[in-house]
Amino acid sequence: MPSEAALAGRRALVTAGSNGIGRATAATLRSHAAEVFITGTSERTAETAGAIGAAGHAIADFTDPAAAEEAARAAIAVLGGVDILVANTGGPKPSAFSALADDDWLGAYHLILGSAIALTRAVLPGMADRGWGRVIYLTSTAGVVKPLSGLHLSNVMRAGVAGLSASLVAEYGPSGITFNVIAPGPIDTDRRRQITGFLAERRGVDVATLMEQELGEIPARRLGRADEVASLVAHLAGEHAGFITGAVHVIDGGMTQA
Repeated sequence: MPSEAALAGRRALVTAGSNGIGRATAATLRSHAAEVFITGTSERTAETAGAIGAAGHAIADFTDPAAAEEAARAAIAVLGGVDILVANTGGPKPSAFSALADDDWLGAYHLILGSAIALTRAVLPGMADRGWGRVIYLTSTAGVVKPLSGLHLSNVMRAGVAGLSASLVAEYGPSGITFNVIAPGPIDTDRRRQITGFLAERRGVDVATLMEQELGEIPARRLGRADEVASLVAHLAGEHAGFITGAVHVIDGGMTQA
């Protein structure tokens, strides 16, 4: 893992950085002396930016097709450039396939895959000019490792993000830019609690019973922590990780291998 000040002089854009894994990531990058710009969807974003010492923030709802590019431009203006992109979003709603309308699919596209494309497009020219960059996509095991029940929107869109990452490796590798996907599994976040509640209702069991069952399926016998994911981000963002690219890094306590 990076030592203190290992990212000094680097400038990071962390999206969905006001809560959960995004906040933990932004705080961890700051602890390693990176300058950080975060985005979020609520007034909590400004509070978080102040609490972690971020250089700036933007309130941006990525279901708006223009929001991701606007946020990236704001980050570049404040930081003077972006060396590290951590493309992170909240998850779309869990649902039965039959209940999903066209607007649900379009909204999920803009939120997850469309925003990843727009953010990447905005920061790559500067990274290429400088001959250095780290692009890290925070996704999920859903779709990236295997499809998960009731998460159709996430399964499809996050698989697309993994495909985007893989497709860029050869083109931008000579420019000193790496691309990595982090696929968290059961991490203790609000999103995880939303999914557990949905699945419990669908299966006709109480949340506590389902949670006990799920923990029994995780070899580590616990949920992961947001800071554990953030530590992996910081590792991949560092100078020493320049030969790690084109990979999917699963962090799920061994669940997908069990």
